[in-house]
Amino acid sequence: MNEPVSLIVLQRAAASVLRKEGRGGLRVQIVFVGPTEIQRLNRVYRKKNYVTDVLSFRELDEGPFADVDYLGEIVLCRSKIRTQAREYEVSYREELLRMTVHGTLHLLGYDHIKPRDARVMLPRQEAYLGTIIGRRA
Repeated sequence: MNEPVSLIVLQRAAASVLRKEGRGGLRVQIVFVGPTEIQRLNRVYRKKNYVTDVLSFRELDEGPFADVDYLGEIVLCRSKIRTQAREYEVSYREELLRMTVHGTLHLLGYDHIKPRDARVMLPRQEAYLGTIIGRRA
């Protein structure tokens, strides 16, 4: 299931999360990279040397060129997301939207490393995803 998903659909998903989080005036950029590049970024910025599905880079909000409306960048790896979709038995579209919501929540400061943080972030992620794809959470 490799149905196309337009960038505008992903941008709208991120905007929906931002609105629901009370940050509707902010913008994010969504970028696609291949597995080699996302592994490099993961290694350089997180010290983890493997291909991942999504990375989030928050914009620094200080300095002379800071854009106060720009939250940051979500970097997605389509091939990894396709593999995960098959593994989790969901559509590619659903998993791509899930990773967009996930990346947006990271930009907003959510995390899931510690179990107590995961208990906050992951249900929120799934609730927002359910709203976006029209499924009851």
